[in-house]
Amino acid sequence: LGPLDRQLYQSLWSDEMPDSKFTSWVHGASMQVEYPGRITSVRHTGPFVRIEGAEGQNTWVHFPVPTPTVNNGARTRAGAALVSFRTRSHATVNEVIVYDGEKRIAEHMDINLKGNHLDSRFDIPNTPEVEHGLNITLGVMFDNDAPDVRAMQIEIVGAGIEFLG
Repeated sequence: LGPLDRQLYQSLWSDEMPDSKFTSWVHGASMQVEYPGRITSVRHTGPFVRIEGAEGQNTWVHFPVPTPTVNNGARTRAGAALVSFRTRSHATVNEVIVYDGEKRIAEHMDINLKGNHLDSRFDIPNTPEVEHGLNITLGVMFDNDAPDVRAMQIEIVGAGIEFLG
């Protein structure tokens, strides 16, 4: 066999399969608010969840993501958090944190995102093996000087995890 034939043979008959990527998402309507008293309203709708913040407040919103820990006999790894959201002018997504059970496996702090972020991706360092259920937490803030409540809205379409394994 020549070198190219050997490579082809090895790739076809190798016991090692290439890593596959797959995602698991939850709809925005599954959101849980950590401090409900810091927001004025939560509206679960067909296309997204809309929250309106209380002036000058912050809170965290949580998205528990269905989490396969083993895929085809191998431990699953978490590669990235995916979040689809938009904010109005006086609302900010300031943090994206990912937990595996009670262990924090990724944190993106002081990111100050406003406007449309419908395809946001946040890497999870070192693609750790998943041990428990994953939770994506968004830290959200609302300005003091908003002209009206509508200016402090955040709409979240969904949140997900990109898995490897």
